[in-house]
Amino acid sequence: MRRLDVWLAGLMVAAGMLWIILILDATGFPYVVPHEWIFHFILRQQDIAGWAFVMAIAVLALVPARSPLALVDALASRPWTWAAVALGAICIATFAAAKNHPLAGDEHLALFQSRAFAAGKLTGAFPPELLYRLIPSQYQWRWLIADEASGRVASMYWPGFALLLAPFDWIGASWLCNPLLAASSLVLVAKLAERLTGERRAGGWAMLLALASPGFIAMATSYFSMTAHMFLNLLYAWLLLERTPRRLVAAGIVGSLALVQNNPVPHLLFALPWVMSIARGPAARRNFLTLVAGYAPLGLLLGLGWWVFLRELHGPVPMALFPPDANPLYRLTNALWYLLLQFRTVFGLWDGAVMSRILEQGRLWSWAAPGLVILALAGWWLGRGVREARLLGFSFAATVLGYLPVAFDQGSGWGARYLHPAWGALPVLAAFALVRIADGGRLRAYTARAALYSLVFANALRLFQIHLFMQDQLSLRPPYEEGVRQVVFITPNLHQYAQDFVLQNDPFLRAPVIFMMSRGRATDREEIRRRFPGARLTYDGANGQVWRLE
Repeated sequence: MRRLDVWLAGLMVAAGMLWIILILDATGFPYVVPHEWIFHFILRQQDIAGWAFVMAIAVLALVPARSPLALVDALASRPWTWAAVALGAICIATFAAAKNHPLAGDEHLALFQSRAFAAGKLTGAFPPELLYRLIPSQYQWRWLIADEASGRVASMYWPGFALLLAPFDWIGASWLCNPLLAASSLVLVAKLAERLTGERRAGGWAMLLALASPGFIAMATSYFSMTAHMFLNLLYAWLLLERTPRRLVAAGIVGSLALVQNNPVPHLLFALPWVMSIARGPAARRNFLTLVAGYAPLGLLLGLGWWVFLRELHGPVPMALFPPDANPLYRLTNALWYLLLQFRTVFGLWDGAVMSRILEQGRLWSWAAPGLVILALAGWWLGRGVREARLLGFSFAATVLGYLPVAFDQGSGWGARYLHPAWGALPVLAAFALVRIADGGRLRAYTARAALYSLVFANALRLFQIHLFMQDQLSLRPPYEEGVRQVVFITPNLHQYAQDFVLQNDPFLRAPVIFMMSRGRATDREEIRRRFPGARLTYDGANGQVWRLE
C-alpha cells in the first residue's frame, strides 16, 4: 500500500472499464434502436469518450514528471484572484461552448420566471386563446401553470433561483449568474478545506480539484439551478462551523434561500446531518430554535407562499376526490390527494430507475478530477474525528441515498445533475485526505499531475462535447433572423426535446420572435392568416416554419 498512486490509478481504470460496459449495455449496444431518450444518448455520445480520457490521464499521471505542487501553493495563497480568473474562463466557455443557450426545460423555466420578476410581476401574461400554442401540451399545468381565463403563466418551480437570476436579467447579463456563483464556490471550498485541516495548502488542493473537474465547470455554463444550490449549501456549512446565535440565524436565512431554489429536496438532504447535529449538541434547544428562526421568514414566504399561489393559479385539482367548493376540509383533502399523485409520479423503485442511479454515479466519477471521489471517501474516513468533515460526508451520502427512489433519470445536463448540490463536499474532503496521508509525497505528486492534465485536457474534451451537442440541438430549430419580427412554429420531437424551444418565449411576448407549437401545416397557416394577414413564409421544413411579420 505504499504506492497509493498506483492503487488510485488502478481503481480508476477498473471503474472506467466497468462503467463503459454498463453504458454499452444500458444504451442497447450495438444500437439497433434508432431513437433513445436524452440521458442514454448523452451517455453513449459523451461518457464513453469521457471515461477513456479519465483512464488515460490516470495512467499518464504515473509517469514521473515535475510535480505541479507550486500551482497548489499559488491557489492557496490567492484564492480570490484565481477565482476571478476562473470566472472569466467560465464566462468565455458559456458563450463559446454552451452558446449561452438554455438546453433543457428546467433552464427555460428559470429564465422565464426571472424575466417576469425582473419586470416586477409574479407571472407572465400570454393571450388566453394562444396558451395551447405557447405552452407545449405535455408541459401544460405540469411545468408552466396557466390561468386559462386571464392568460397568467408561472413556472411550477419554487422561485429562489429565478429571484437570483432576476437582477442579472434586469441588466441583460443572465449568463453571469452561475459563473459568479461557481467562482464564489471555489473560494468557499478553499476556506472550508483550510479551516477543517488547519493547513493553508488544503485550500489550494480543494480549488485545484474543483477546477480540474469538468462537471463543476460545465454546470456553471448552464442555466440549471444546481450551481446555486451548491454555493448556498457550502455557505450554509461555512456559517455552521461556529454555532453562535448570529451565525445560526445567518445559516437559517441562507438555508431558507437554498430551500426554495427550485425545489426543497436538495437542501433538505444536505442540511439534514447538520440540523440533527445541532439538535443533539450542546444547548440543543436554543441553537435549534435559533436556526429555525432564520429559516422561517423566507421559507414561509417564498416556499409555502409560492406553493399556495400556484395552487390558486392552477385552479381545481385534477382528478379531485371532492367537489372544489368552499368547504375547507374538501379543499385540504383535494390538495393532499394532489400531492400524493405527484409523489407517486416522482418516486418508485424499478429496474430502469436503479440502473439510472448507477449510471449517474458513473457520471459523477467521469466528470470529476481523476480519483476525486475515492480521495473524498478517504478524507471522510480520515476526518471522522472532525465534526464538520464528518457532517460534510454525511451530507453527500444523504444526497446520494435521497435520490435512490427517484423514478426517472436526470435527463439532459452535464455531470451528475441531481448530486451537484452536494458536490462541493468532495474537493473539501479530498483535500483533507491529501494533507493527512503520509506516503512520501507520491500520492500528492500523482494527484497534482492528474489534476493538471484533467484541468487542461478533460475540460477541453467536455467543453468540445458540449459545443457539438449544442450545435446539434440548435440545428433542430428552424432558422430565423435575430431582431426581426417573426413567428416560428416548432414541430414536436419528443426524443430530441425540440418542443423545449417554445419555452424560450419572453413571458410578455416582448421579444421580436415568438415561438409556437405547430399543430400541422394547414392549421398553422390558418392561424397566421387570421392573426397576421401580412406575414410572409420564409422557411418551411420538417422541423417547422418561419413567418416574417410585416
